[in-house]
Amino acid sequence: MNSRICMGPIRNARQQGAALVVSLVLLLVLTILGVSTMGTAKMEMRMAANAQFFENAFQLADTGLDTNLAGLNAETIAAPPVTTDNTCAAPAAAVIVADLGGTYQNTMCFMREAMSMPPGAGSSASAISTFFYQTNAQGIAEAQASSFHSLGLSKLGPKP
Repeated sequence: MNSRICMGPIRNARQQGAALVVSLVLLLVLTILGVSTMGTAKMEMRMAANAQFFENAFQLADTGLDTNLAGLNAETIAAPPVTTDNTCAAPAAAVIVADLGGTYQNTMCFMREAMSMPPGAGSSASAISTFFYQTNAQGIAEAQASSFHSLGLSKLGPKP
């Protein structure tokens, strides 16, 4: 007596490696997707870092303007001479600000002088003038990020 035991469906010889091929193709697709996602993430990190460097340069330049303004108000910095229009003081030495990872350098320029009030009979108003200045500051942060700010300001004072 010959009996045959059936152990499942009869397989075709051509289908034996199909699962392997399909899984390898899917693995290849997922690898390509992962590599492109990593490249995109790297580029976005670089863009975020550059935006932060520019923001630091902006803050450094703003700090330079604030320093000049505070110094002029407190009279701790010497204003440029009032002799001729558009006279600039020598640029200050670069100041390092470690918290922002960069430096700023500022200048102060005398622009012009104007009388505060027209002189009247018996008035001391002709002894007071308004002095107009322009202060410039440049902040430089990491990765060559740079920002230049300029501010016009005026100050009342005795006529020289």
